[in-house]
Amino acid sequence: MNLSTQRILVTGGTSGVGRALAEHLTARGAQVVTCGRTAEPDARTVRADLAVPGEAARVVALAAAELGGLDLVVANAGVQYPTPLTAGPDPRVLALARQEIEVNLASVVELAAAAWPHLVAAPDAAFVAVTSGLAYAPKQSAPVYCATKGAVHVLLEALRHQARRETPGVRVQEIVLPLVDTAMTAGREGPARKLSAGQAAEAVLRGIERERDVVAVGASRALLALLRVAPPVGRRILRDG
Repeated sequence: MNLSTQRILVTGGTSGVGRALAEHLTARGAQVVTCGRTAEPDARTVRADLAVPGEAARVVALAAAELGGLDLVVANAGVQYPTPLTAGPDPRVLALARQEIEVNLASVVELAAAAWPHLVAAPDAAFVAVTSGLAYAPKQSAPVYCATKGAVHVLLEALRHQARRETPGVRVQEIVLPLVDTAMTAGREGPARKLSAGQAAEAVLRGIERERDVVAVGASRALLALLRVAPPVGRRILRDG
């Protein structure tokens, strides 16, 4: 895929990895529309809360109208909160958990359904979603986040099967990120050094260009390899992350 000629939607593109992706793509010559909850709206930036049903579809419609179609959609938006569940029902914790489910999983489903007619019409198209090493080896402090990312991993695998059968011109790719230095991960440490948002974005774009089904970035490559040969060790490493 030649990214310099693509019409691209990046969700969660006003901060962190999404912003770096949008900046790198724009620098290459791509036409990019982004969205974010606190975005300053303009022709290429949509203010949207993807926790609200219908917002993902609205963003797709606006992006396609602005760009004259879509060649690539990157479902990058995500939120993560500590969600202790063993102490009983805490309304605040449950509200945060629902937000994680809506943003991290439900909006990806809606985004795919809304984007597909536009992607099918493009000569070279892809639907890409961002997961995490935590989709494969969860940590104890964020069970709902890990569950949503695991669900997106499975969603993408099934969607890839559908696409190959029904719409073979549209690729489905998964980006497996390690810990990246963003506002969401402030104060958090892991077994490997954090990547910068720019480093992560460059790795993501290389994977998209090479059209790989699963693009494991940074330390995620080592984690997935470890999980293949010694699953208990890999899970133990991330359990208390």
